[in-house]
Amino acid sequence: MGERAGYFVALVCAVSAIMPHLPMSDSSPLALAVRTTVRVGTYLFVAATIASFRRSFDRQRHLALRDRMTGALNGETFHSYLEETLDAAREDQGILLLAILDLDDFKAINNQHGHAAGDTVLRTFARGARELVRRDDAFGRIGGDEFVLLLRVRPSDAGESFARTLHGRVSVVLATGEYPVTCSMGALIIQPDNGQNAASLMNAVDQIMYRAKRGGKNAVEIGWAERAQEIKTREMPLSTREQIA
Repeated sequence: MGERAGYFVALVCAVSAIMPHLPMSDSSPLALAVRTTVRVGTYLFVAATIASFRRSFDRQRHLALRDRMTGALNGETFHSYLEETLDAAREDQGILLLAILDLDDFKAINNQHGHAAGDTVLRTFARGARELVRRDDAFGRIGGDEFVLLLRVRPSDAGESFARTLHGRVSVVLATGEYPVTCSMGALIIQPDNGQNAASLMNAVDQIMYRAKRGGKNAVEIGWAERAQEIKTREMPLSTREQIA
């Protein structure tokens, strides 16, 4: 109900509990005021205690679902969200975009500048990516320097365009940071008639991402999961790669 509604209900309960026991004429106004104050204070104290427990629970639940360094969803939470979204997309014929983004040569940052510098790069990357996606999209961290994104697109061409735009904008964020790096991205457009499970799709998009790395890094590769057990990959034209890089 929310904290304000909880206090209101507590106040109503306090008044309801007091009304049947109000003396008709014997008690003095002072005694009546004290009795009423005690009753109302007791109910409000209980409401405040419960609200405090609820805030603590919500805070701990939020931390349990997220990566503490970057604020992105952790791997387990993202995987569960992916399974739920796949089921929903099959029912309403929705098209999904699943993407993995991996920082290029991230280990060199740690070796040359220390792990604190690497943490700065990760936070910069996560902050920039969150600013580019919608509130309903899912953004998670699944490894040391690997992040994953899931969003709904319509039509599928919009997913291809968004994947390229996202890579370009995130690349700008990484290039202007304190420790400039690039990123490779694999994107998979999932049609509603696709019957693969979450684990298979994650493996497929991971392979697409590594294809981008083998192709020279700082690039994006896009694949299509059109039917069960079928993954098609379309490589970007060289001119497009050079433009993004």
